[in-house]
Amino acid sequence: MAEVNETEDREVLKINIMMKCDFKCEDCEKFFECNDPMREKMFRRRRMAGAIKKMKGIKYKVAISAGKGGVGKSLLSTNLATTLAMMGRKVTILDQDLDGSTIPKMLGIQGTKKLQYGRKGMIPATDDLGLGMQVVSLGLIYPDDVITLFHQMRRGITEEFVANVDYGERDWLIIDLPPGTSSDSCNLLQYIPDLDGTVVITVSPKVAQLAARKATLLAAKAGSRVLGIVENMSGYVCECGEEFSFLLKGGGESLANELNVPFLGRIPMDAQISGTGDEGVPYVYKYPDNVISKNLREVALKVEKMVQEGKE
Repeated sequence: MAEVNETEDREVLKINIMMKCDFKCEDCEKFFECNDPMREKMFRRRRMAGAIKKMKGIKYKVAISAGKGGVGKSLLSTNLATTLAMMGRKVTILDQDLDGSTIPKMLGIQGTKKLQYGRKGMIPATDDLGLGMQVVSLGLIYPDDVITLFHQMRRGITEEFVANVDYGERDWLIIDLPPGTSSDSCNLLQYIPDLDGTVVITVSPKVAQLAARKATLLAAKAGSRVLGIVENMSGYVCECGEEFSFLLKGGGESLANELNVPFLGRIPMDAQISGTGDEGVPYVYKYPDNVISKNLREVALKVEKMVQEGKE
């Protein structure tokens, strides 16, 4: 008898929850867990349909995620995109890190180029390296201003970047997500439901793994395939070119094993990495034969192979 009552109580609770649903799917904290078929219908009537239409000419869309700031997410986004462009791919970088838009600076176009408006929407800026990379970033609209963004404003910017940009025909869209599992990351994952996957970057200390683990699980929860984990600041490369391992190493690989996702590779520390970012020239472009550049090329090839196989 008690078992029957418990079943009835669960059904009553379910009905109450459904009756309270206002179908404002974008703001719902249960968005990724909701199985109601109305969710997708309601959502597609809004800006999602526009995003799908604007991005239909992009073959592969991959997000770069991190559990916390300062672990090299924008570094990976910029250099992975540059590596793919150097391989002859048509690449666009979407800078979704609204509070820390560093992609224009790392590509040397901050303050010199801006997003333009055309007949089909915003026109991305292009790099100065001759690689044909496109960049979409808040830093190309407000390069130096301090902008206070509240939730709906942040969602509005995300909507503009995914549904009102003239992307055209591209091979790759590399998305630099903000650190953590904030609404900015969730907004992007909502509006691009056909992501080909997410790459998570972390550093080796265990305290960083706590946050990286959450970022990995969020991507999986949103239905995005976790392509793998990259470990940054893993070892050290001196100016002589020799690699040393006096820093912590192996945390990213350990997390990948724990979560049963691929480990994509390591990025050792190098004093020249920060210098190239300040200079506005991606590391892989300036030092293409360095061990770090070779490691990043291997990461790019692994990611490309996985997303291509996922399309088959």
